[in-house]
Amino acid sequence: MSQYSLFLGFLLIVIILFSLSIHEFAHAFIANMFGDPTAKNEGRMSLNPMRHWDTVGTTLLVGLLALRAIGLTGLPAFGWGKPVPVNEGNFDNPRLHGIQTALAGPMSNFLLAVLIALIVRLVNLPDLVGQALVLAVYINLFLMFFNLLPIPPLDGSRVLRLFMSEQAYFNLASNPLFLIGGIFVVFYLLVDPLVQATSFLTTLLVGG
Repeated sequence: MSQYSLFLGFLLIVIILFSLSIHEFAHAFIANMFGDPTAKNEGRMSLNPMRHWDTVGTTLLVGLLALRAIGLTGLPAFGWGKPVPVNEGNFDNPRLHGIQTALAGPMSNFLLAVLIALIVRLVNLPDLVGQALVLAVYINLFLMFFNLLPIPPLDGSRVLRLFMSEQAYFNLASNPLFLIGGIFVVFYLLVDPLVQATSFLTTLLVGG
């Protein structure tokens, strides 16, 4: 295992942790803006990755990435950040503000990807730094696309609330069969389209 591969593996972990932190911070920030300080009061309106570390999800993600970096597994890395607590009862318009709070996470990853892509385009960077920033663009775009899928508990599922009653949505979101079906759809049917869409938009943003 080369030092270069180890460095890229470590860099990948840092980028993902920072991107997850931006995502969760955005949820907390927008919720607080609309009148719900729950996440802020719990210290979640922070860019510190440890504030958003999920004991199972983030540990699994970092562990798999580390194992891949040293060549001990070829399994795809997956995991999640610690969900941000939101009390929609504090919103003036729970349905609308709940959707906006949910979509703030994916949109923050998109804005971060655009900002990094501008740096890549406008600044003459060393090759390794440029590659790292392009990787950061790709990761943030993938996080955006993935979280916009209308499958509970992903952020995009909140959009379903525009087309059904609150009770119907929460019944759907709490149905384990729907969750299992959603996981199957993501990993067996949507991975390739997500990767293709991410690659296309990454190329479009950074050029080349």
